[in-house]
Amino acid sequence: MTLLPAWALSTGATLMAVLFLVQMGKAWLNQDWPRMCFATVGAIIFPSIVINPGLITDFTGKLADHVLGDIAPATETPTPHATPSPTPQVRAPDLPWTTISLVLGVVMTVIALLLAISSVIRRRRTRLRAEQMRADEVTRRRTELELRHDAILEAYGDFQMNQLHHLDRLALADVNVDRTAQLIDALDATRDARISTTPEALDAYRTAVTALELAWKRADHYARTRGTDYLPAAERRNIEQAKAALAIALDERGYAPQRQLALRRALRLIESVIPVPQEAIATLESSTRPALAQS
Repeated sequence: MTLLPAWALSTGATLMAVLFLVQMGKAWLNQDWPRMCFATVGAIIFPSIVINPGLITDFTGKLADHVLGDIAPATETPTPHATPSPTPQVRAPDLPWTTISLVLGVVMTVIALLLAISSVIRRRRTRLRAEQMRADEVTRRRTELELRHDAILEAYGDFQMNQLHHLDRLALADVNVDRTAQLIDALDATRDARISTTPEALDAYRTAVTALELAWKRADHYARTRGTDYLPAAERRNIEQAKAALAIALDERGYAPQRQLALRRALRLIESVIPVPQEAIATLESSTRPALAQS
């Protein structure tokens, strides 16, 4: 065998041997025993070709000589007194082993390259699919956390908008109360944690949302339980008088000027105890203005 066919055959066999060794390792890790047996056979055969490139040509040559050597033309029975003619010797035709080796090496090289490319593409698809699954899972978890966060924001926002209707929960608007101050801090921390959308920030956001839910429950429970009892006596009287004035202002059967005066007095009394958001004042005025106009 000349140098070029031997080199091509050895190169193709080397690539195939490496691929089969890689497949053996994967099958061992995955405990895929049938695949491992197949890969082991390939890993044994192709290194043998690398060590002795003429192994295939020698084997096929002997096989061809054996098969073709057994084929002999039929001879006629010699007649009496006739001189037998010598039997011609059948010689196996010479096969183009150089061309066969070259083609075989090229074919094995192409197959090895195709298998390698297929393996790379398959691994890339698997990696992309895993990354997409992780991204979808992160999106799902973030959506759940945002829904929990929004539920607290909605509940607290409803209280602020209707604060004058929830004077029995006044502690929830008083930042001097420890649990309310903790709630405000938790709201700020959760807002900051929500800004970052990287997967690494998801754990921090989850921790912040959990802390916010706990702070909201504690602050709301404290406000509902204590009412105005935590205030000094003078401020409690102001809140009680403000409640009475609000009852007059919201009474649709009352006299319009009297209701207007009651509304102003209620706001003044409440603001002497705790600041009232403009949103809450606007909500109260919008709810009483139509009734006052009809009066």
